[in-house]
Amino acid sequence: MSRPWWYCALLLHGLVFTANSSAAPATIGPVTAADSLWRQASAASTDAPYNAYQVLIALQQQNPSAFIGGNVHRVKAGAVLQLPSAAQIAAIDADAARRQVEADAAALSVSQTEPQTMATVPATAKVQAVAAAPAAASAPVATSAGQSRGQHLAGPAVSDWTAQLQTDSTLGLESRLFPQQGLAGQSRSQSSVNFLQEWYWQSADERYSWAFSPYLRWDQRDSERHLLDIRQAFWRTVGPGWEVKLGIDQVFWGVTESLHLVDIINQTDSVDQPDGEAKLGQPMLQLNLTGDWGNLQTFLLPYFRERTLPGLDGRLRLPLSIATDRSFYQSAAGRQHLDYAVRYARQIEQFDLALSYFAGTSREPLPVPDGVELLPYYPQLTQLGLEGQWIVDNWIWKLEVVQRELSASHWQAAVAGFEYTSVGIWDSVYDVGWLLEYQYDSRGAQSLQPGQRDLFVGARLAWNDEAGTELLFGVVQDLQDGSSRSGMLEASTRWNNDIRLRVDAWFFHTTAADQPTWWLRRDDFIQLGIDYYF
Repeated sequence: MSRPWWYCALLLHGLVFTANSSAAPATIGPVTAADSLWRQASAASTDAPYNAYQVLIALQQQNPSAFIGGNVHRVKAGAVLQLPSAAQIAAIDADAARRQVEADAAALSVSQTEPQTMATVPATAKVQAVAAAPAAASAPVATSAGQSRGQHLAGPAVSDWTAQLQTDSTLGLESRLFPQQGLAGQSRSQSSVNFLQEWYWQSADERYSWAFSPYLRWDQRDSERHLLDIRQAFWRTVGPGWEVKLGIDQVFWGVTESLHLVDIINQTDSVDQPDGEAKLGQPMLQLNLTGDWGNLQTFLLPYFRERTLPGLDGRLRLPLSIATDRSFYQSAAGRQHLDYAVRYARQIEQFDLALSYFAGTSREPLPVPDGVELLPYYPQLTQLGLEGQWIVDNWIWKLEVVQRELSASHWQAAVAGFEYTSVGIWDSVYDVGWLLEYQYDSRGAQSLQPGQRDLFVGARLAWNDEAGTELLFGVVQDLQDGSSRSGMLEASTRWNNDIRLRVDAWFFHTTAADQPTWWLRRDDFIQLGIDYYF
């Protein structure tokens, strides 16, 4: 189970001790979900002599096997952490610690079903300093429901390569229930099973690492949902202010909740969920440069992954079948077209900003009629993207803007809004995040996707219990057509340390045949899922 870096800092906020306090515990843990990030950050001391960066690096150095891949942003659930002493924290250079934390942030690749954004809750704005050795508290708010404990294969000697190997296994079962048969007579039930295996190795000097994560999915009804994918298979080497990664990886861009306009590196596994957040592994050569000036990422993408699309027996599909075996491309190179992308990101106090540029094969296929079938056509696309996020107290203001050019046409799209977190609502242990986002597409009715002039309203509820119970729901209302709307619900809780239960639901409503959701109007469903970690 991975955690963001500020989670690690908040582990040291529960009780404040002075540097020479004899009451300070020697260890904390095992790491569980006990309290919210915001609650811990609000209670944090701001006059301690050490900043969060120094504590994080000292904590990592004291517990190297507890951090997945040696990255301060990822700490394993269930780990028992040895607390660093005041002298150990003071020995850490503050500027060097900050650079290391920021470099790890740039290097972090999220291998989970839900993408990680630049910031998830408004906790970072409150973490000014930490004490030397407080007691433990943990925070599940920014973690994914699809992650669990990491297993470290400890060896008798540090030189043994297996001592640096970590592994995670996840088996998932899902069952979808539809109130109605599909427009083409599809079944009202659909079950699937999936399995994700993750291996990660890092050298003792932390300069080299590799990862390998195969993923398998089998579906009861739709053979087009069968999938054997390599989510990660890369070799990585790092140095002062730079990182090179070669192989297959997953990269997520974006900050908004309802749409991820700028996210374009990886292809979408669209048959997984309607939100499009599941991604396929992408072959790439990646170079990252990090310094006080910010972070620069460059990508060469030598092989194209086609989008997964539902088959004849699948749900959430167009009325005509899609011949995925007859895809064609604007580029004569087809799948071998060399795409490239660059992204510059900078954090200025409580403001995150990122600019990106992509040129290559569009990840979104255009359906081209061919008799009684549709053929997926992949044109060439250029995209200029902007991400912005401003954290002010309980508020997170978010913005994503893209300008795209496709053949002779060009257009703009944007998502803008905010999330406001109510801590301890009605004097309870519950925290609620209120979300509001406006979706815009300059193509209007010519767009093949929703989000032309739509408003998303939602809420995120955290129970702050040891099970990490969370619920997110939202409704997207078309502001030009009052009859068109869609909604979603995502809920999860941990049954025990090995099992997580999930409930997802979607509905689609419209009376206008020209709306993109017209063909989904009978595809409302509820999905029950269970994930077993071992």
